[in-house]
Amino acid sequence: MLTKAESTSVLGSDPPEKDVSIICNACTLSIKPNLASALSHIRHHSLPRLLWVDAICINQEDAHERSLQVQRMGDIYSSATSVLVWLGEDDNHEAAETFALIKDTNSYLTSKLFQDQSLDDATPIPYHELIDAGPAQWDMVRRMMHSAWFTRVWVLQEVGLARSAVVHYGKMSMDFSYLVEFLLFVALRADIAARIGNFGVPMIWDIFIGVWRSFGNEVTWRNDLPLARLLNKAGYTPSFLDVLAVARGHQATDQRDRIYAFLSHPLAVAGSQNRGKMMVADYAKSLDHVYLEATTRILETAQNPWTVLSSVDHKPESPSLSGQRPSWVPRWDEGWYVCRLGYSGNWYRAGGTHATFAEDELRLEHQVAEAPMQQLWQDLQQQEQGSMYGHTKLDCEYAFSLTIAAGNGADGFPAENNPAQHWFVYQEYQRSIDWDRRSRRDGETTRSVWDQYTFETTLQMHALEYVKFQRTNLVRRRFFLTSKEYYGIAHNALKVGDTCMVIRGAMVPFVVRK
Repeated sequence: MLTKAESTSVLGSDPPEKDVSIICNACTLSIKPNLASALSHIRHHSLPRLLWVDAICINQEDAHERSLQVQRMGDIYSSATSVLVWLGEDDNHEAAETFALIKDTNSYLTSKLFQDQSLDDATPIPYHELIDAGPAQWDMVRRMMHSAWFTRVWVLQEVGLARSAVVHYGKMSMDFSYLVEFLLFVALRADIAARIGNFGVPMIWDIFIGVWRSFGNEVTWRNDLPLARLLNKAGYTPSFLDVLAVARGHQATDQRDRIYAFLSHPLAVAGSQNRGKMMVADYAKSLDHVYLEATTRILETAQNPWTVLSSVDHKPESPSLSGQRPSWVPRWDEGWYVCRLGYSGNWYRAGGTHATFAEDELRLEHQVAEAPMQQLWQDLQQQEQGSMYGHTKLDCEYAFSLTIAAGNGADGFPAENNPAQHWFVYQEYQRSIDWDRRSRRDGETTRSVWDQYTFETTLQMHALEYVKFQRTNLVRRRFFLTSKEYYGIAHNALKVGDTCMVIRGAMVPFVVRK
């Protein structure tokens, strides 16, 4: 075992690029240009450096060797002194300035937010030269985040198991913990995200909580900085299925690796009574066989096996919908299509098909201009309403307000834990998008969205969180009304005549079709 080695996390170049020859142990090897660039930057100029590099240390053309080595990946990355992350060349010569901006922003946000008792209830961040530096500065960070390294499914394990991790960007380097701390601040606070924009990292919050924290390694970079250290404390324990779901937004050259990349995860066990591994990597097996085996093992061992159905997310053209393979087996290779709702830690109240919601349609600016939610609510009011949610318009509107945010409160917990707070947030949301303007006479003054996202109150900030939950949970889904007049949102594959079924023990209802 290489107990004093460092492991590298490097993305290979696209196939069209010409290979580069290197000398390793007196042998000539052909490697991809991106790896050659990484090695030239990472090497010490005068001292030997012991590295583990997957692309060199494993024969990628030998399925049997790959199967054996995958079983060791967890030990290799957890025992390495450090994991070195290579993002690529610094073509614009801005890595130093980018890293400084991230570190300075972290310091400022830490000083402002950790003086409050709760990060969620902290007052909105006032104008500051760092946060409001303008798009040019934050575009530097975005260019760095466009590195394909962030899209790889294997990197989730590689850095998750790391004792320490260092980002290398051209000639510059920075502890990985600084980058994650910054991204967590942006994910946690809607007022910050609205002013500096999105950085294209899929589900960083879910990645940290659902994958990295659940590795449970005590010696880890996750304890280096205040916010990550706070979030790294014991909390909700995900399932192995949750880990696979979070990774769905990442890419894999071999689609079997969407399972195999996590077989070293402590949640990939056969059950609480049997600490054996759930599966053994075998690249001789077909993709369909691997996914069927993984699903079967989850059904046999999971505490809440119904959650398998909540991971079924077939695209309209999927062969799974035409009888070519079992429709109840999740297809992790089809990517992330709609946000998964059926987590065992959540609960939802049970309760005309609307066109599928698009992401841009749900942005705050579009809601101000086009009023899609107001139109949906007006359409509902035109239909004959029973008393499923109560006898008044407010009763029905309260149910509607829960449905379009998938039952989420501004704090990320079920909204019905605090109905009064949810209603206050919903009303602030209505004011922010000028909800009642359709009923005004022409020429009347209307209220515009908050100027340049300058948040005066915590309630305004929570209203933007409410919009964020809409965007997360409604994209590529439809709003529906059942024959008993329950409200719901479902996958856009929904059709009139489908059956909405409540399964005993499940936290969400399911739509089934014969």
